[in-house]
Amino acid sequence: MSWIRYREATIDQLQRAFEANQETIPLAARLIAEAVAGDRILHVFGSGHSQLVALDIAGRAGGFANVNPIFDPLFGRAERLEGFVSVLLSAHTFHPGDVLIVISHSGRNPAPIEVALHGKQHGLPVIAVTAVAFSRSLPSRHSSGKRLFEIADVILDTLGAPGDAVIPLDADLSVGPTSTVIGAALLQAVISEAAAQLLNRGVRPPLFRSGNLEGADAYNQELRSRYRGRVTLLI
Repeated sequence: MSWIRYREATIDQLQRAFEANQETIPLAARLIAEAVAGDRILHVFGSGHSQLVALDIAGRAGGFANVNPIFDPLFGRAERLEGFVSVLLSAHTFHPGDVLIVISHSGRNPAPIEVALHGKQHGLPVIAVTAVAFSRSLPSRHSSGKRLFEIADVILDTLGAPGDAVIPLDADLSVGPTSTVIGAALLQAVISEAAAQLLNRGVRPPLFRSGNLEGADAYNQELRSRYRGRVTLLI
């Protein structure tokens, strides 16, 4: 049955991705821990369905309160249009000490590439979540000729399949994309490691609590007040 094939393929890819990223997850976490300890901001961007992965670490229980999502209201419909994200970026300010996370399965379209380049120009370390082998097989659609993995300081490789969908139904049809599942899991692993690193350094990580827990509303509001004006509150 296809659902069993998808389950097995996803579990296998997740295990392989964690093994492949066992060195880069702590590196990405260290960058984030440094930013949090320095009272800086974690900016995150994804276009199209990659935006789902970006939003998974924004404004949720167990996540850092200093995450600033760079929201694409067109949900990827203009991600191939060079210069489009300059409009989105005009609403955000990057400061030294901040960290930028960019998510893109193919890593070839102008939108994520331009966000990453913008971050580098402002001195921010860039963490990429992308499928490296798939990206290597494709030419960039950006005038720089670069793909996302060629810009990033730290790469979280999802090991994603070409075209993302992993279950072929016949010669022309495939189903079961994995990029969201794997990308979100890798980023949550990084957040978990960063929080642990902060505690080991004697820094209490600014983690949201579930709003369904008693006393959480006041606690979360205090965190939001700490970063008011520096992060976009979408959730």
